[in-house]
Amino acid sequence: MVLPKSLQPAPADGVPFAADKAYQQLRDAILDGDIAPNRRLVEEELAASLEVSRTPVREALLRLAQEGLVARVRGWVVRDHSPEEALHIVVARAAVESAAARLAAERITDADLEQLTRIADAIDRPGSTAKELNRLNRQFHGLITAACGNPLLVQFAQRTNISHWSLSATWLMSAKDAAEVNAEHRQMIEALTQRDGSAVETLVRAHISRTQAILQTVISAA
Repeated sequence: MVLPKSLQPAPADGVPFAADKAYQQLRDAILDGDIAPNRRLVEEELAASLEVSRTPVREALLRLAQEGLVARVRGWVVRDHSPEEALHIVVARAAVESAAARLAAERITDADLEQLTRIADAIDRPGSTAKELNRLNRQFHGLITAACGNPLLVQFAQRTNISHWSLSATWLMSAKDAAEVNAEHRQMIEALTQRDGSAVETLVRAHISRTQAILQTVISAA
């Protein structure tokens, strides 16, 4: 099995640290679509690619299984999501991330707001691929959620991430889509800057409902 180039060797700073790095790299590769749904994940091959033992790889896979990104089906496999399953995930994401955004308005730092602006600027740059836009979008929302200060909400939000492949099967973000999405991002930044929790909560929920509406259309047409 040829593994994606995004899987680089994990630092050899002990099993817990190596497991964290393996988890993050595998998670990013799955969410970005570098490792497609239904792909078999062999512990020995992953360990060789990351240059770690099988123990941190196994720990990383167990964490990913808890998030619903991989499953054990006669070995490890990247989970696929039907449009119906994706819809459930997106509905949950809207509830969790909007609640987190309301809390974030009270706690977000100036440094966080500057980073959100830099991400929004990067999304506006021409020439980005759908995969790159997907990653920037994930970083944007992840930063807001992390700023909420509630570890449980952050954990729940991680469970509502879904593979780029699962969404790109129904919708590929065009340049026009990206511009509209990012205009909403900038409205969120403004609401957070004004410490307006109610406004940013409403904005985030409406923003994620865009994907929800697309999935509902796909399901209705099936």
